[in-house]
Amino acid sequence: MPYDYQRRLAVNGLPELLRVPTGTGKTLAAVLPWLYRRRFHQDEEVREATPRRLVVVLPQRALVEQTARSVRAWLVGAGLASEPDLLEELDDAVGLHVLLGGASTDDRLWKMYPERESVIVGTQDIVLSRLLMRGYAEQRASWPVAFGLLHADTQFVFDEVQLMGPAFPTSLQLQGLRSRLGTVLPVRSMWMSATVDETALATADYSGPSSVVDLEDEDRAGPLRVRLEATRLIRRGEVGDDPAKYPAELAALVVAQHRPGTRTLVVLNTVERARQVFAAVSALAPAAELVLLHSRFRPADRARQTEQALAAPDAAGRIVMATQVLEAGIDTTSSVLVTEVAPWSSIVQRAGRCNRDGRAGDATVIWVRPAGRNAAAPYAEENVQAAEETLRALEGMRVTSAELTQRGTEPFRPVYPQLRLRDLRGLFDTAADMSGNDLDVSQWIRDADENTVSLAWRTIPRVLDDWSFPAREELCPVPVASLRAWLRTHAVWCYDNATSRWRPARGADIRPGATYIADAAQGGYLAEQGWCPESKAPVTPVATHDDERSDGAREDRSTTVGRWVTLAEHLDDVEREVAALWGRLAGADLSEQLRQAAVLAGRYHDLGKAHPVFDASLRAIAGDAWPGQGPWAKSGTRQRLRHGRDYFRHELVSALMLLDSGAGVLSGASEPELVTYLVAAHHGKVRVTVRSMPDEQTTVLGVGHPDDGPTLPFTLTDGTVIPEIKLDLDRLQVGAHHGPSWTELAARLRDRADLGPFRLGFLEALVRVADWRASRSYEQEPAA
Repeated sequence: MPYDYQRRLAVNGLPELLRVPTGTGKTLAAVLPWLYRRRFHQDEEVREATPRRLVVVLPQRALVEQTARSVRAWLVGAGLASEPDLLEELDDAVGLHVLLGGASTDDRLWKMYPERESVIVGTQDIVLSRLLMRGYAEQRASWPVAFGLLHADTQFVFDEVQLMGPAFPTSLQLQGLRSRLGTVLPVRSMWMSATVDETALATADYSGPSSVVDLEDEDRAGPLRVRLEATRLIRRGEVGDDPAKYPAELAALVVAQHRPGTRTLVVLNTVERARQVFAAVSALAPAAELVLLHSRFRPADRARQTEQALAAPDAAGRIVMATQVLEAGIDTTSSVLVTEVAPWSSIVQRAGRCNRDGRAGDATVIWVRPAGRNAAAPYAEENVQAAEETLRALEGMRVTSAELTQRGTEPFRPVYPQLRLRDLRGLFDTAADMSGNDLDVSQWIRDADENTVSLAWRTIPRVLDDWSFPAREELCPVPVASLRAWLRTHAVWCYDNATSRWRPARGADIRPGATYIADAAQGGYLAEQGWCPESKAPVTPVATHDDERSDGAREDRSTTVGRWVTLAEHLDDVEREVAALWGRLAGADLSEQLRQAAVLAGRYHDLGKAHPVFDASLRAIAGDAWPGQGPWAKSGTRQRLRHGRDYFRHELVSALMLLDSGAGVLSGASEPELVTYLVAAHHGKVRVTVRSMPDEQTTVLGVGHPDDGPTLPFTLTDGTVIPEIKLDLDRLQVGAHHGPSWTELAARLRDRADLGPFRLGFLEALVRVADWRASRSYEQEPAA
C-alpha cells in the first residue's frame, strides 16, 4: 500500500516542491501518482490535464539504470510495459526511455512518437543540455527536436536538488521562462529533496513554489514510521594526516569494521580516492566481496557494478567503495557506512543509506577527514569544516535522518550564473561560430570541475569517412581536464561539423558534453575500474547494433530507402502526417493559422530536391536503374548519396523557392515567413544563422552557383504546379534588398509573442517528426 503522502500526490497532483526524508519512496512518489492521474483517474479532465510525458532528472549517471529498472517493474505491474521496438505497435503501452547520450533506438523512439505517453529517465547533464538546445552526446542536427518536444506536454521531476549545483537554478529559470513565454502544451516541474531550503526556490523569472508537500502525522504513524525512526550511531574513524598513507589506513579501518553477512558502504569524495582505497582494500584480500562504483564507467560495466553492489550479501558480506553516486536515488542500505566529511546535505544523504529500512539495530556511521592539501575538494572548505564540527558534536549519539537534517548548516552557498531570456534566445541559434565553436552551456549545468565529455573506444580503421556516431553503450563519461591531459600523449578523434568528418582532436576541441573516439589499442579504460588514464592495456570495443551514421551519412540513408518515391508523393505524405499529428495532440495552445503553417511546411519541405544538383546525385547512384520522369524524393538504391557539390543543402533551396515572389508558391498563406522557416529547418542545419563555409567562394551551403540552371518544374498530387525557379541569394545577405535578411526573419519569429522559442521549437520538431515517419514508412512498404 502507498504511504499517505504518496496517496495525496495521486489525489491532488504533483506539487512543485516535495520535501520528504531520504528513504521514504520519493522516486515512486514521482512516477506512480503521475501514471494514475494520466491513465486511471476517474475524471477525464484530470487525465487530459496531466502531461503525457514524465521526465525524471537525476543528479548522477549511476542512478539512471536502477531508476529505469524500478519504473519498468511498475509499468509491468500496471500492464502498461512494452519492449522499445514494439512501442509503435502498442497504443496502450507507456514508453520507458533512458537518456544517457549517444545513438540509440531508445532515444529515437520517444522523439518519433511524441503523442505517446512515456517516462524518460536521464541525468541533469543530458536533460538540461537538451533543454538549452546544446544536447550533450547528441548530434547537432538533433538538438532542436529534443528542445521542441521536451518544452511541451512534460512533467519534470528533479530529484535531490541539493546535489544539482548550477542545474538547480537553471531548472527554476526554465520553468519561469516557459510560464512567461508560453508553450504549446503545459509543462510542469516538481523538485524533490529532504534538505532543500524553500527560499532557494526563487530566481529572476520563477517566484517560488506554489505548492509544497511535507510528511504529515498520518505518515509518521503509519508503515513509514519504521524508516523514519531508524537510527545510526555516529563515530569518528581514526586515520593519519599523511596523504600517502591515507588510502592504506582507511582500507584497514574499513576491513576491521566490516561485519560478515552484511553490506559495508564506503563513500569517498573523489573518483581518484575511491580507486585508491579500492586498490588498498583489495591488497588486504578480505573474505568479503569488493565492488567499486562511480560514474566513469561504460553503461554495461556500470550496470554490472551497480547490480553487484545492490545484490544481497553472502556469508562473507560485501564492501562497496563508491563516490557521490550513492547520495541520491539508489535504494540500498548498510550496517556500517564509512564516509569522508562532506557538506551537511551530502552527509544526510549518505547516512540515509545506513539502516535505511530500520532493521539494523547496531548500525554505525563512521566519518573520517581526508588527509592532505585541498582535502575538502571538490567541496567548499567552509561547508566541510561546518559538517565536521556538527559530526564531532554528535559523537556517540544515535540519530534519525530527520534529526540529522535539522542539525547541520552549510555556511557557504555558491552563487551560480542565472540563465536569462537573452541567453535562451542566443541558444536558439545552433550554428557554430566562424571558428567552429559553440556557446558553452556548462556554466548552467555543472560546476566547472565536474564537467565531462563522452569517450568511446574503437579499433581505428584506415578510412574514417563513414564512422557511425558512437552508440550509448560505447560511451564513458570522462572529466574535461582529464581528457585534455590524456590527449597530450594519446590520439583522440572529434567530429568536425564544418566538414561532416571525424578528424584528430586538438586541446581546443575538448569541450563539455561533446563526444570523442579513442584508439582501443592505447588503453585508458578497465572494465572493473572504469576510466583509468594510466592503463595501457588495450580496451575491448563495445559491439553495438545501433548504427546511427554521423550527420550527413545518416541523412543520406533517409533518402536511399530502397524504393523510388516521387517528390510529389513524399510531400503529400508528410503534409498528411503533420495534420495527423495535430489530431493526436489535443489541447495545443496555438492558433489555427500557426497549425496550418506547420501543415504547409510539410507540404513544401522538400521542394529543393527539384534542384539539378540533387537530381544529378540521384541519377549517379541509380545508374542503369534510373526510373526516369521525376523529380524524385527517395531512391530505390541503398547506396550512400554523395552530392557533386560540397555542402549542398536541399532544404535551403526549398526556402529560397518559397521566398521567390515571382513563383508565388505561398501566395494566400497567412504565415508565409513561418512556413519558410519550418521548411528550411527540417534537417536542423539551416535555421537562424546561414553562412557560406570557409572554402566556398560563390555559393552558400552549395547553393546559388552562377552556372546553376533553374529548379525542375513539377506538379503536386492536387494539381498545383511548382514552376521552374531561378534562385536568388539576396535574402541570405545582411541588408537584403527584397525584405528582411534570413537571420532577421528567423529572429523575428523566435521573438514573436504568439510564438516565442518554445512554440517555434515545437513546430519545428513536429514537421521533422512527420518527415521521419513518412520516410520510415517507405522502408516498411513493398515497392510500388
